[in-house]
Amino acid sequence: MKKIIIAAALILCRVTASAGTVLFVGDSHSVGPFGWKLDELLRGAGHRTASYASCGSIAQWWVTGKPTPCGYFFRDLEGVTSKGKAGPTPVFTQLLEQVRPDTVIVELGANYANMPSDEFAVKDMAAMADEIRAAGASCFWVSKPDSRKGHENIPRILELTRKAVLDKCEFFDSTLATKYPETGGDGVHYWFKEGLPIAGTWAQSVFDRLSGPSEIRQKK
Repeated sequence: MKKIIIAAALILCRVTASAGTVLFVGDSHSVGPFGWKLDELLRGAGHRTASYASCGSIAQWWVTGKPTPCGYFFRDLEGVTSKGKAGPTPVFTQLLEQVRPDTVIVELGANYANMPSDEFAVKDMAAMADEIRAAGASCFWVSKPDSRKGHENIPRILELTRKAVLDKCEFFDSTLATKYPETGGDGVHYWFKEGLPIAGTWAQSVFDRLSGPSEIRQKK
């Protein structure tokens, strides 16, 4: 029994030693079950985590503080949670200063689908990625997931996202971890019975990648 206790203590020490501080920002998918699950997994692994999600957001909203009309989910480093339908998007530079993250996870991209300028989308996402690097944090960018509605836009959005961040961030293609059901839901979000387990698997896949070779670690 004593050996088991010692072994467990050693494992806990290793987890704590490798745990870093994570800032996680995203759009409506992170306001919902994907974001909740990823936040839970990060905290459960010992990472100091601050999660902020604003429905409808693109990177520019995190510069201007543009209010979301469709929902937000915030959970700070202390685990204090705020939810609501309408409210300002947090300013990203302020979050970087407050959280001082080792790693920033960004789940953005879907809301560029209806914008006429591909150049704007690339520059907008690239600017956020540059801010992350300037802050001395590693960047992990999560793309939009699969969807039934607007499915034809997915290749374009993925290409724009890759072009914007691939030389600055580790890129996670969420369409490889998701398959939107043929019926049910709104065609975009995973907030319904059949969608919930898919959102959970998506979050687990992101977490597993983060826990691999590019494991989150504290700054030296």
